Amino acid sequence: MTPGLGLEKPGLWAVRFPVAAALVLLAVLAASLWSVSMLRFDEDINRVFLSQNQTSQDYRNFVETTGGETTDLALFIEKPDPFSATDFEAMRDLALELEFLDDVASVVSPFSARFSNVDEQFSGQPVIPADASVDAIMKRLDHFEEQSSIAGPLISQDRSSALFILSGRLAMTNDDVRDLMQNLRELSATNLPADLNVTISGESAIPLAIVDALKGDLLTLNVLGATVVLLLAIAVFRSLVLALLAVVPAIFGVVVTLGLFVLLDYPLTVISNVLPILVLVFGIADSMHLLMDLRDRKDPVEPAAKLSATIREVGPACALSAITTTIGFLAISISDNDQLFEFAIAGGLSVMAAFFVTITVFALLGRFAIRNSAARQRGKPDGSVLTTIAALSWNRDRVIISLGIVVLGLGLWGYSQTTAWFPYEDNLPSDSPLIAANAKLADRFGGTYRLWSELDLGTGQSLEGAEQWARLKRVTEAMQQAAPDYTTVSLSSFAHWLGHPDRMPTTDDMADLPDDLRSRLHDPSGQTARVLSLVPEPMQDLSSLAIQDRIEQAALSAGANRVVGLPIIMRHESIAIIGQLGLGLLLACLVSTVVIAGAFRWPSLALVLLGPNIIPLVAAAAALHLLDEGHLTPTAVLALTIAFGIAVNDSIHCVTRYRLELERGLGRRSALAAAICGTGRVIMLTTLLLCVGMLVTQFSVFEPVRLFGQMMIISFVLALIADLFLLPALLKQGHPS
Repeated sequence: MTPGLGLEKPGLWAVRFPVAAALVLLAVLAASLWSVSMLRFDEDINRVFLSQNQTSQDYRNFVETTGGETTDLALFIEKPDPFSATDFEAMRDLALELEFLDDVASVVSPFSARFSNVDEQFSGQPVIPADASVDAIMKRLDHFEEQSSIAGPLISQDRSSALFILSGRLAMTNDDVRDLMQNLRELSATNLPADLNVTISGESAIPLAIVDALKGDLLTLNVLGATVVLLLAIAVFRSLVLALLAVVPAIFGVVVTLGLFVLLDYPLTVISNVLPILVLVFGIADSMHLLMDLRDRKDPVEPAAKLSATIREVGPACALSAITTTIGFLAISISDNDQLFEFAIAGGLSVMAAFFVTITVFALLGRFAIRNSAARQRGKPDGSVLTTIAALSWNRDRVIISLGIVVLGLGLWGYSQTTAWFPYEDNLPSDSPLIAANAKLADRFGGTYRLWSELDLGTGQSLEGAEQWARLKRVTEAMQQAAPDYTTVSLSSFAHWLGHPDRMPTTDDMADLPDDLRSRLHDPSGQTARVLSLVPEPMQDLSSLAIQDRIEQAALSAGANRVVGLPIIMRHESIAIIGQLGLGLLLACLVSTVVIAGAFRWPSLALVLLGPNIIPLVAAAAALHLLDEGHLTPTAVLALTIAFGIAVNDSIHCVTRYRLELERGLGRRSALAAAICGTGRVIMLTTLLLCVGMLVTQFSVFEPVRLFGQMMIISFVLALIADLFLLPALLKQGHPS
């Protein structure tokens, strides 16, 4: 019998002392339900990238040095046709109104742009004057684009869209940002014609859009998941009582999971939003194994004895499954990313808590299953099918193992061809207008994410010296040449605009620059100078990634000490996180199989289990070429890690039954046949319920959640096939008769 490290004993205790167990369970559920109202959602979405690496530390230092996180918003205005005179007048009025908002530190718009002081035709004049005709405005815009050394006029080349860049005051809370965005919407609606469409985007708007969608997504996934699985369980058992017994314990586990987030003081994120549905399907798998064993027992003994017998025989395997799933979660903590660490700890604790809740609820309510044992499952798989599978696995074991090796090789090759990829904006809800707006912003204006190249001037050095000024000029020009279509700003480019590129602008010269921009381009301490480049999300596509890499390398080669900002975090930390998660996946597989082998006191079992449980993972990873253009994202690696912990559940139950039949005196062939026939039906049904439970993720508004569900389903189905065919073949080879 499989040792479960005694974790099944709470179930036996609940059978013996049902009243005390019920009181404890009710207290836990009441505390969890009470705490659900205190759930909070992570509004610092940037934590998804930050780690303890130097890149993240440079970003933190930058934020601290410059006075804290800034509020960066982009007001994107567009219409199907080129702007009219009325449109320009309305947008100018809006720009003036925005300047007077208390929470706005600066506004950069088409109406704040001026020609260079050395421009021969429009020296120092506004690009869009108040009294100009549309034709005159168009000519001035064309001229500005040809002559400007700083940035474009924030009007698209087809003259049908405009960009306003706003910086909010420092230390704004998320509620402050929401209020500011609401004011922007109201001002836009008041000042602009109805045919002008306005979208608010930018680094500060995207996280709020994600958080707002998280709340509805959590409710949708869990309510829909519980409902769909309950309906399927009713169809399987043809009994409402048995269906409730299979699903209710898992639902209680979900409630406890949500309570754990409050207890741990962890916020829910796009990643951890799937944890309750994972606990639901894990709990249902345990309930199914326990319930079907209890229902099919023929022992003519009283209910308590039947319950105890089921818990003693099946409970240890469920406990071991909980341990391996917990190991899978804890392996994720190898990443030094705070969000992933919290997900790992909350996931591991949730799985164990859900196991204890499930086995306790089963012990308390299992008597109802005994009373309804007459409600036999109809339409169950014909036993002859499982008998045929058992015979095939025994007689064609080498052929099956060879096929497994081929699939493993193909899967590994497919996995090796994937590309580490982490698109930030994929975390936006798929129905968000920001997705289309950001794509247009990137295409027409280069982007709104702020990338900073920093130059440490050193003690006794300043930009007023020829050496450091020449260095700043080199870095600026290198970044401009690397991305000529992107906006690049520094004191050097500003001096060029003023007409004296070989010296630093005076204090009076810089009076026209927004205060927040001026203090960042040249730190008040005088020790750091910076060059700003506005870029799109780096992993929007391969072209954006290549351009950002060029900018970064050009800046460093020209003399910058480092390049910082959210785009750099997206580019580098995401790749590091994927590598860490891949190592965590490997550790989870190795540690779990060693733990299982140790629990069975069967060392070679570790090697036997690796095949049936690794092959589904590499095959699912190779399927990313069909699911997500071959992109290996953190979500995909997380799904594979957790899928291993859950999928090995079926292997544990099959091996448990095999060892039990051996202890009863059967030969190896008969024991394997009995194991397949005895567990095959239940693991087929649990796989069906698991897949249906994960299928509800396809109703999520988040693409990473949908991908997570797809990867889990593929892994579960392939694991079922491997457990029915490959595992018995390997068990035969591991112990030849």
